[in-house]
Amino acid sequence: MTTGLKDLYFAPITMTDGQEVWGTPAKLAEAITADLSVNVAEATLYADDALNQSVKEFTSGTIKLGVADLDAETLASVLGQATDAAGITWASGDDVAPYVAVGFRAAKINGIYRYIWLQKVQFKIPSESFETKGESISFKTPEIEGTFMKAIKNGMWKADYTGLPTSAVAASWFTSVKTEKVTSA
Repeated sequence: MTTGLKDLYFAPITMTDGQEVWGTPAKLAEAITADLSVNVAEATLYADDALNQSVKEFTSGTIKLGVADLDAETLASVLGQATDAAGITWASGDDVAPYVAVGFRAAKINGIYRYIWLQKVQFKIPSESFETKGESISFKTPEIEGTFMKAIKNGMWKADYTGLPTSAVAASWFTSVKTEKVTSA
């Protein structure tokens, strides 16, 4: 059970010598919602007239983020678009959205948070909606959707930690993407 959502970050992923390298996290936007949907491949084996084996494996997932706003520079960087010297962002049919990691935290009770890093995400161009101002004001906030998958480097798709913000893990959560398992204390 969570009671809040904040601190939405992204980190660019580059390929160096055939290896994924995660860049320094930067603020993506102010978070409103984060909906994750996981896809699994399933197989069942029947033998002697009964279920003998069942396998379920992660294949990919979808993240849908509702945010207060997406500034043009950040949006361009997660969609592979270009911004010129005049500050105009240009969207092209040849744009390829780069892979990024996405991290955030969700409040639980008693001051505890759940911290998440999705290891490898590729965003889609978001739909946009505009409306004239009438007798009442209504906010139009953007949503952006991406596909998340396993990282090549570590085979993981998510790092997930629950704890107090004062813990060592939580205190460094947004300074770098968590990509390696801790093997000793």
